[in-house]
Amino acid sequence: MGPGDLAETLSVMSGFGALLFVEESLVGKISLVSVALILFNVALAAIGQIVLKFGTTKLGAVQSGQSPIIAWTGALKSMFTNPYIFAGVAIYAFSAVTWIMILRRVPLSFAYPMISLSYVMVVVLTAVVPPPVRERIPLLAIPGLLLICAGVSLIGVGYGGK
Repeated sequence: MGPGDLAETLSVMSGFGALLFVEESLVGKISLVSVALILFNVALAAIGQIVLKFGTTKLGAVQSGQSPIIAWTGALKSMFTNPYIFAGVAIYAFSAVTWIMILRRVPLSFAYPMISLSYVMVVVLTAVVPPPVRERIPLLAIPGLLLICAGVSLIGVGYGGK
C-alpha cells in the first residue's frame, strides 16, 4: 500500500465518518414539520395511485388478433394522451421532489417505513371514491392495515424516544 492508497483510504473513511455523524445528528430531532412532509408525501402517493387507476379506466381495450407491436403502440398512445394518467405521473413527480426534501431532513431508516402508510391510504380511498375506482375492502384486510399502522407507530415512537 503506497502513500496515495493510504490517503485515499483515509479520505473514504473520513467521508463515511462524516456520513455517520450527519445521520446520528438527525436522530431524535425529527420535527413536526418533517412528519407533516412525510404525511403529505404519503397522501401524494395515494392520490397519484387513485388518479392513475381512474386513468386506466379510460383506456381503450386491446383488440384481439392485433400484432403485439400495434397493440403496444396503441396502448402507449392511449396512455400518453390520457389526461388522468398524465396527472397521476405529475403527482408522482411532485412526490419525488417532496421525498428529496424529506431525505434532507430525517434519517432514511425513519422516513422509508412511513411510505407503507400509503398502502393503508390507498385501500381506504378506494373504498370511498366514486366508481369506477371504488373497491370493496375485504374484512381480512382490516387487521393487516391496522398492523401496518401499528408498525409505523412503533418506528415513530422509537425515534421519538432518542
